[in-house]
Amino acid sequence: MNPINYIKNHGIKGTWDIVYRYKINQVLRKIAIKITANTPLKDTIVIESHNDFDSNGGAFYDYLIKNHYNDKYKIVWLLKNKKPDHLPKNVSAYYLYKPSLRKQMTICTAKYILTCQDAIGSVREGQISVYMTHGPLGLKAFKGKCDLPGNLTYILMPSEYLLPILNDQYEIENSKIKAEILGYPQHDCLYTSERGDLHKITSDKFRKVILWMPTFRKGVAFGREDSTAIEPLGIPIFKTMDEVQDLNGYLKTNNALLVIKIHPMQDLSSIKLHDYSNIKVLNGHSVKKLGVDNDRLMKDADALVSDYSSAAYDYMHLDRPVGFTMDDANEYKLGFIVDNPDELIGGQIINDKNDFVSFINDVLNNKDPYKKKRHEVFNKSYKFHDGNSCQRLAELLKL
Repeated sequence: MNPINYIKNHGIKGTWDIVYRYKINQVLRKIAIKITANTPLKDTIVIESHNDFDSNGGAFYDYLIKNHYNDKYKIVWLLKNKKPDHLPKNVSAYYLYKPSLRKQMTICTAKYILTCQDAIGSVREGQISVYMTHGPLGLKAFKGKCDLPGNLTYILMPSEYLLPILNDQYEIENSKIKAEILGYPQHDCLYTSERGDLHKITSDKFRKVILWMPTFRKGVAFGREDSTAIEPLGIPIFKTMDEVQDLNGYLKTNNALLVIKIHPMQDLSSIKLHDYSNIKVLNGHSVKKLGVDNDRLMKDADALVSDYSSAAYDYMHLDRPVGFTMDDANEYKLGFIVDNPDELIGGQIINDKNDFVSFINDVLNNKDPYKKKRHEVFNKSYKFHDGNSCQRLAELLKL
């Protein structure tokens, strides 16, 4: 790497972020490997997730605590946000991006390393490392965007049908990484009667609740932009605040609530929305403050609107209507994981505000015209339709 050219391309701040977050830690890990070379592996489970305590890492962690695995195993979190004031016994945390020799020594002596976004392979002989992903299945292509280490032990996969497609997307066809079709821990809660998270947002009662979870177009990290479409409000479909106000009026008339959950990687400076009487806007910061979990929030939604992200496919476990906004499909630079996206679209395609209102109108009237197609997509997308994925993962690890 030419340092001068790198600084020119990424700026001083961007270059320092890379050095601080990754390069120093890489050096410290090499030192830690040498220091711990003769140290036996410990009963330690290292976990990293998408936005801390969420996604598959958070769901499996909850399973471990609920079943008292922390009595035997030390659980160590690698966090991106502020450490909680209180953690259960035998649970500790380090900051993922903050250089720390002690953190690297913990990683080097742990028997298990489970990651959802920043994948870490097995750095020592005998370690078991699992990439669980934070988006089990989405429509958007990510080939070349997910750099998995070759020393990973396992990667979770959703089904035999998608195995060759995702092997190609992850570029692991010729690697030693073993694909395991076990289901995904984060989906387990969708099969329980446990309370959802809508009450953390509002105590009001509504006739219907629609959850909208757009994927990010303009990323907050390193200036990444996945779509060339111009979005004045930072979201698809709606172009002006007047259009959003009209939507709110329609929702109010019908006693319906729209919860717009902004992707945690979205550059919030691009988002021009705010709360209305019947529209609530959440972002990565507010969900952490409120303690809202994506999947638990899905449980309280009567329908979901998404696009190319994994949210639509997570939600299919609930067997409720799904809409796909596709208005920027031609401008979406990443493309899709299949040549014909329609084969994986199990719901109404939404190209404009009229389609959006039409989708909501069907939900209000208990119409589900795409149910058969949704079932077809769901059945070939996921092998397991139950709430036992955490158990299967624990059995794989022989905990």
